[in-house]
Amino acid sequence: MIGRRAFLGAAALGVLALPRLGEARLRAPFRVPRVGVLGEADPLPWIVRPAAVDIECRWADVEGRPLADLAAQLLAADVDLLVALGAAPARAVCERTTRLPIVAIADGDLGEDSVVADLARSVGNVTWLTAPSEAGLALQRAATLGRLVPTLRRLAVLFNPDNGTNLLAMARLSASALAAAVDLRRCPTRTIEEIERAFLALTRDRADGVLVLSDTLFSVHAAQVAALTDAAGVAAAYGARVFVEKGGLLAIYGDTSDTIRRTAAIAGRILAGQRPASLSAPTARPRTAVNVATAMRLGMRVPATLLADAETLGTV
Repeated sequence: MIGRRAFLGAAALGVLALPRLGEARLRAPFRVPRVGVLGEADPLPWIVRPAAVDIECRWADVEGRPLADLAAQLLAADVDLLVALGAAPARAVCERTTRLPIVAIADGDLGEDSVVADLARSVGNVTWLTAPSEAGLALQRAATLGRLVPTLRRLAVLFNPDNGTNLLAMARLSASALAAAVDLRRCPTRTIEEIERAFLALTRDRADGVLVLSDTLFSVHAAQVAALTDAAGVAAAYGARVFVEKGGLLAIYGDTSDTIRRTAAIAGRILAGQRPASLSAPTARPRTAVNVATAMRLGMRVPATLLADAETLGTV
């Protein structure tokens, strides 16, 4: 599933697709295009609906209904294009139409879902884009933290239980091989006060590291979260670059603006008349940022292979 805010572009589709729609509108009577969006978890508590594109969204965690039912609802809503966020939503829409154009944004789960992988090779009405998921990024952050802290045995995970993508990431972390080697301590937090209490608890429990999942709550309080981590004297991995700017050790995150641009550009070209199967986009790679001053303060040696692919901050 694409992480929280990673499909902020649902609102941007109308704005960014406009240049591609101009010629098509000259040739046909004006009709506001309708774009259906299907996902497992609502990426935002609200969404802007531009006049240029009518966006019809269905989120499984909001509706409390199976993806198959929600896909059928969107197909019945007379949409011109479907956008599926993640392998499971992509499978739900691909199994129900071979006619309607689909833009499927899938992550590492795509390769693990044989049905979706087969559809990706055989269905001609689909354009597949690849973007990092919060679940996949959380696993990568934890693995990278393990490289920096070889003695990592107890890992505290801060997450917002009201964030659907955080819950999906926690499920993946708990089911991963990492959980067999590391004691995962769940730290659900909804407020800055709960964050402060979580850090007191992880200090008391002598956690070897902290994983902070990607959520607006944590990003808004990035300076305080980084300061609490520093005071606890533990290594931490975060979901946004701002934490490293504020003194945090490591961030691995997806390029949200790139996901927005690629999705909107592909959607605009399809709405202008191009066939989905003829379009493609390069796979997006996650970005890494490391604060080398923080690493030195913690007595860590950052592997050269990690530094080679990372943006370094806090150089001393």
